[in-house]
Amino acid sequence: MKAISIFGVALAALMLVSVDALAQRASRRPADSRSQQQRLVERPVQRAERPVRAEREYCLMVPDLTEEQKEQLGQLRLEHLESSTLHRARMDELRAKMRRLNAERADQEEINSVIDEMTDLRNQQMKEGVQHRNDIRSALTEEQRAVYDRQTSLRGPSSRQAAVRGDRLRSPAGRGRR
Repeated sequence: MKAISIFGVALAALMLVSVDALAQRASRRPADSRSQQQRLVERPVQRAERPVRAEREYCLMVPDLTEEQKEQLGQLRLEHLESSTLHRARMDELRAKMRRLNAERADQEEINSVIDEMTDLRNQQMKEGVQHRNDIRSALTEEQRAVYDRQTSLRGPSSRQAAVRGDRLRSPAGRGRR
């Protein structure tokens, strides 16, 4: 009898806590009266007004580009995009082949040959990327080059990507940011 009453009291307490938690969750909703569906419907309109990255001017962060420089940089960009697209397509093919070989439990030599192709392709892609950046730099004046170098050195993994990898921003003393 005592066990049933303890169980009943525990059950009643649990119900009160869960109802209270549900009531608090409802108060966290946004103050505006629009439904979530309305916000989702309106969001693409807002995004459509922003220019897509491909539509924006290439090397926009570099000041005082002449028309000749813009044309030259546009040509370099086009060549780089074509090359990158081919690299990406070939890499996708190799990844698919690797998945197929792993699923079939293929011969290790065949798997190694695909890995070698993938590393050769990545090696070539990295070299072409460095060459592309050097070609851009050679088309710029000394002042423009300084701005370009400063801007490209700031590029890197986003803080979210770095957090996923476990990177920490370090101060010169070796301690994390405080």
